[in-house]
Amino acid sequence: SFFTLEQTMSRIPLWVCVFLFIFSTIAHAQSGVTDVEAAVAYCKTAFSESTQADERLSCFDRIQLTADAGQAETPKKTDSEDCKNASDKPCRYLDRKWRLSSSESKDLTDLETHGLNYLVVTKTSNPNHIASSPRHLDGVDRNLDNQDLKFQVSFKTELMRSIPFVRDLPYVDTSRIWAAYTQQSYWQVFDGKNSRPMREHNFSPEIILSLGLKSPSGGERQAWLPRMANLGFIHESNGRSMPISRSWNRFYIESAWEINDNLSVSFRPWWRVNESGRNDDNPDIDKFIGYGDMKLHWDQLFKNVSANLLFRNNFRSDNKAYTKLDLQYQPFDRDNIKLHLMLSDGYGESLIDYNHAQTVFGFGVSIGE
Repeated sequence: SFFTLEQTMSRIPLWVCVFLFIFSTIAHAQSGVTDVEAAVAYCKTAFSESTQADERLSCFDRIQLTADAGQAETPKKTDSEDCKNASDKPCRYLDRKWRLSSSESKDLTDLETHGLNYLVVTKTSNPNHIASSPRHLDGVDRNLDNQDLKFQVSFKTELMRSIPFVRDLPYVDTSRIWAAYTQQSYWQVFDGKNSRPMREHNFSPEIILSLGLKSPSGGERQAWLPRMANLGFIHESNGRSMPISRSWNRFYIESAWEINDNLSVSFRPWWRVNESGRNDDNPDIDKFIGYGDMKLHWDQLFKNVSANLLFRNNFRSDNKAYTKLDLQYQPFDRDNIKLHLMLSDGYGESLIDYNHAQTVFGFGVSIGE
């Protein structure tokens, strides 16, 4: 005759059952299944007979001892190991955004914020009714409203951590490869007479090698050494057809310094990938957008208030520039929902506006930082 499951389990030594349970618990931990209910269910299944009460109780006791030992052997991460776990003081902005002090790996599905994520109502001083470029001079009058509902979604995910060869370079403390995506949209939601059209979308996929840097001797950081260096490639396009198609590709190097606990600054020069004249929708974009940008980030302790300042300039005699200020204030207990104030001036508010100057004011809400 065949053995039943209960009969089979009763023939397995107790230490084997406990070993199998510990092994399965470790495997389940990789998928996030580590609760006590699963352990209790296992013991009840393995020793379900009324005559196995002692074995069942012993199973419970051994599981408890194993769990206690595991907790005792697992050291608590300190601020230097993973500042996100520090409760007494928030980690600095660059560490929060790029996990420069963390040795923890993330799954591909663990999305994190990249740029700002917001929903704001904006008003412009000078709508770009007729968008044109040297490639497309015959722009169509779009008769735009001066208000938009503007929203941006920006996130990134870790592809690889502790990159071979890169991690052994001088000054390199941590290394990661990120994939990022940012989408910025402008909706003419207040323009009822024209059926409230979507005015513009900008799509920006990105690949980034991010390096956390430290002094090679492990001593005090030199002032000239950045806290972080990023090497990236970014594609940006609006997905439109002629005559309002716009796109370009760039490589960039970004270096960032922490001035103090609240203030950081970064510089990001870029190099445009040249396109053939016939395929280039915006051949003069460098003359307006420039060859790089500078960013300042300031936040109050515990992140109740934060500010981001972006500055670009073409560094030519005609001095075409762009400045944008984003202010965030957290009035609620939930730290991921904030009021958002936005003010920008200059060329390049969106990709189709790369050669159009305007001042834009916006107010709304944002998520994260």
